[in-house]
Amino acid sequence: MDQKLRDAVGLLRHQIISPVLMESGGAQLAYFKGLENREFDVPGKGLRRFTATTMKAWLFRYRKNGFSGLVPKVRRDRGRIRVLSDESKNRIREQRKAQLALSCVKFYSRCLDAKILGDPPICMETLRRFLKAESLYKTRDIIARKKFEMSYFGELWTCDFMHGPLVLADPLGKRRSKAILMAIIDDHSRMIVGAQFGLLESSQLIERVFKEALLGFGIPDRLYCDNGASFSSHYLAKVCAHLNVGLVHSKPYDSPSRGKIERFFRTVRENFLVDIPEGSSLKFLNDAFERWLREHYHHGIHHGINGRPIDRYQVSVSNYPRKRVNEEFLDEFFLVSLERTVNKDCTLSLHGIHYEVPPQYIGRRVEVRFPQDRPQEIYLYEGDIRVQKILPVNAVLNGKTYEPTPRISDVALHQHFRGES
Repeated sequence: MDQKLRDAVGLLRHQIISPVLMESGGAQLAYFKGLENREFDVPGKGLRRFTATTMKAWLFRYRKNGFSGLVPKVRRDRGRIRVLSDESKNRIREQRKAQLALSCVKFYSRCLDAKILGDPPICMETLRRFLKAESLYKTRDIIARKKFEMSYFGELWTCDFMHGPLVLADPLGKRRSKAILMAIIDDHSRMIVGAQFGLLESSQLIERVFKEALLGFGIPDRLYCDNGASFSSHYLAKVCAHLNVGLVHSKPYDSPSRGKIERFFRTVRENFLVDIPEGSSLKFLNDAFERWLREHYHHGIHHGINGRPIDRYQVSVSNYPRKRVNEEFLDEFFLVSLERTVNKDCTLSLHGIHYEVPPQYIGRRVEVRFPQDRPQEIYLYEGDIRVQKILPVNAVLNGKTYEPTPRISDVALHQHFRGES
């Protein structure tokens, strides 16, 4: 309790005893007895009741020491961990000095294993207070961050996920799942070049949004994202490498470095999601979000740039046009690549389905590629060159064209009997 709060408690006690300061002992006792069932709002404590003996003690201390007698005292052992022995404290200090880099959670676990937290052991918050009092608590270094902005559209795109409301995956169903927003923002113009709600933080959602951004706005210089599993996948790294896009990952737990996209997510929560009715479907959410981006966000005043994102985008692309790609060219880079060994029956297995392969590949390790959204559309590749599209095995059709090859001994025996006759 700080000094200001203790003074407020002292003032409350003075207000309680003031009416009977000059009264006789009997009148004082009767007055205090009448207040025993009354609740008082004590600063920092909430509603409390006091006995007549307690209030009479306040009066005695006030007459003896004045207002200071009504102010709560500060404990002499304040800040000390009273449940720990001096030996335990010394051992904790030694362990902490040798392991300053550990988080408090990990250090607490190691102290429990070493049995130096007393019996019964203190809780983690008590250990945290002890470390702070001993100046042994590790705090994150404050990183100086200066406001920055790219000089033209497409120089830097920042992307991230945001957890949204519960939605119906199927408009006719009842099961609800959490909607996940994947969005990409241009650092210079604050345009949202790609955004969509999905149900998982997956590479499929990244592909849909990133491909939409590339087709609509061209190829950026750099893509900045966090260290999540979906953004750190080999799949995204391969796509960016083929498109000559620099892929940059932020440090773990460093959300402020992606401040512009985080600020956009706050705008989505405050200005868009508040108007979405509960129990909406995923399709309704995406349709409404697309309209909101087009009609409100892109054409509204953005205080970070003191203008409209759409205006800044148009001015920038007129001076710095972006390289464009067509969908057929882009699809080639977004194919998932896997390797399989061709069986002796000219087949390979993928997703639990057997596909037919030309006989010259029997026993060889071959590369197959397919789109994430159409995994049944399989293409055979050799040396980065597409050979052909392969189809599932049609056993019935193969049976109609099958011609058994007789053994040589059977043919010779048949001819022998014909010669005897």
